[in-house]
Amino acid sequence: MIALVAMVAFLATTAVHPLAATPRSAALSDAAPGEVLGLAHEETFSLTGIEEKTIQLFEPFGVPEARYPVDRYLVRFRSTDVDGSPAVIRGQLFVPRLSETAPNSTGPAPATSGDTEKLPVFVFAAGTTGIAERCAPILEVPDVNRWGWYLANMLAYASQGYIVLFPEYLGFGDRHTPQRYFDSVAEAHVMLDAIRAVYRIFEQPDRLTYSRVRPSQTVFAAGYSQGGHAAHAAADLRPSYAPEVPLTGLIGFGQTNNVATLMREMAYYAPYIIYTYSRIHGIDQINPEDFLQERWMATFEQDIYGLCVEEFQFHFPRDGAELFTPEFWRALTEGGMEDRFPVMARVLAENYAGMSGHGIPTLVLHGDADIIVSTAAQTRFVQDLCNTGVPVEFVIMPGARHRDTRPAGFRRSVEWMRLIERGETPPNHCPVS
Repeated sequence: MIALVAMVAFLATTAVHPLAATPRSAALSDAAPGEVLGLAHEETFSLTGIEEKTIQLFEPFGVPEARYPVDRYLVRFRSTDVDGSPAVIRGQLFVPRLSETAPNSTGPAPATSGDTEKLPVFVFAAGTTGIAERCAPILEVPDVNRWGWYLANMLAYASQGYIVLFPEYLGFGDRHTPQRYFDSVAEAHVMLDAIRAVYRIFEQPDRLTYSRVRPSQTVFAAGYSQGGHAAHAAADLRPSYAPEVPLTGLIGFGQTNNVATLMREMAYYAPYIIYTYSRIHGIDQINPEDFLQERWMATFEQDIYGLCVEEFQFHFPRDGAELFTPEFWRALTEGGMEDRFPVMARVLAENYAGMSGHGIPTLVLHGDADIIVSTAAQTRFVQDLCNTGVPVEFVIMPGARHRDTRPAGFRRSVEWMRLIERGETPPNHCPVS
């Protein structure tokens, strides 16, 4: 209850309360992307408290031992919308306390009085929760709306010795802007500015409750489902948007990088994709009525803003033949999109994240019981990624469903990052050309 009160107070006092518009003042415009606009300590989690929080997410796959207590902060930082205008992003920062360790800890050495230890940075993007403010990950209450147990997920990584930032997508916290759902530019801006924000926070360590750690130049961008799309979008846009930002490795858990494939195989996400693209590119370019059957249009905008993920998966059909107009469904499944829907074809191609040839080592963790992203679709993505020259370790986890990919893949993700931290080369499953 104390933590919830603190969160509400933070949202209210920083003008990003669900009922308040994000400020777009001259002062915000003057702020550089990644500049920290607000930081508030919320809670310190003990070793016991972390294990209590993580047990429900990880229990079937082994609860990771917490090595360090963790401080959680609520943070706001400046980013950039797709049109170049300033935007405010909310996030949660998790900082391990190295001075207090678990027995037999094998992580970084405890910091003694006056010492500081450099730790790797881990920026993680959420899976789909919805596009309206009521669906914002920061508002997740897992016993009510199990969107991902994200608090538990981030605590698990921070307690292993990572400085973790969990940013929300652009649009959350701003009642004038719906989430920029599956838009590579918006996602990349958020992820890259989140990395910038981490470094800027630690430029003023007196703002932190515990200040004996600093971020190293080793940075991992990771994400679950939609979040894997965001991680690769960051890698694609880094050279043009944030070339100074270090980015060492990418990790995807059940990631969905090919938006056209997602629309084809799991249609109930498509209304949010189509709505977002119509808002970004203009209804004269992408009109939802051209893509969705008439019966879904009567309450379309009401449904878009009123339903979070656990609701719209039951409201909209999974079968695209029941959702899309016959012409668009044929174009999506049989080909000819470029001729029939040229703007949509271009936008979908632009939003196939990871295809820039970014060259950043990548870990793809996939469950063979995943019905959101089929094994065949994930395999095609990995092949496409390999064809761009990116080294990929592709791990298929037997029996793991979509939501299982994070707890099932946690141990391997940490092992993979440790390899890179030691300067070793992780496995590459791409064929040798």
